[in-house]
Amino acid sequence: MTANHRALTGTLDAIRDETAGEKISIGDLVDALNSRGYGPLLIGPSLITILPTGAIPGMPSLCALIIIFVSAQLLMGRSHPWLPARLSRISFGRAGFLHVLEKARPYTRKIDRLIYPRFKFLIQDSFQPVIALLSIGLSIAIMILGFIPFMAILPASGILLLGLGLSARDGLLFALSFVIAAITLWLLPYGLGIFFK
Repeated sequence: MTANHRALTGTLDAIRDETAGEKISIGDLVDALNSRGYGPLLIGPSLITILPTGAIPGMPSLCALIIIFVSAQLLMGRSHPWLPARLSRISFGRAGFLHVLEKARPYTRKIDRLIYPRFKFLIQDSFQPVIALLSIGLSIAIMILGFIPFMAILPASGILLLGLGLSARDGLLFALSFVIAAITLWLLPYGLGIFFK
């Protein structure tokens, strides 16, 4: 299995191998994933939202903020994403976080076997602005739907598919992310009703 075919498990490995200490800061997380390209920068925060770590109060919105900052800078052509110092310094326990990642590893390996380069005409550099805008839109949806239990998983899954598609050059996942975005858009009025209630 090549590196491109380990898009999901490889992201977990990068978080484990390229961080140290008792705490992982948001800045550490972005630095660990940045060297692997834009795809893992989408995979990391979206996966944190989908896994049990997403049940931590405020975590989905925090991950959505990271994706918004990273995606906005992709639109501006920055090679290394900048985060506000206050956001970059936010940290959480490394041991507990890595424990969750290790429990997820058997499943990520199975998922990685289903991901490979296909429909590559859908994954082109000229599409990066579209990918960035879609990531921002889905991140905003995470913030809105995050007030409904488990609903943030839906838009986070769309972002995860975008990141995996970019990392493995899998255009099918890119297309599926648009389907999830459409479903998310359909659910947003319900989420907004609760948000402003």
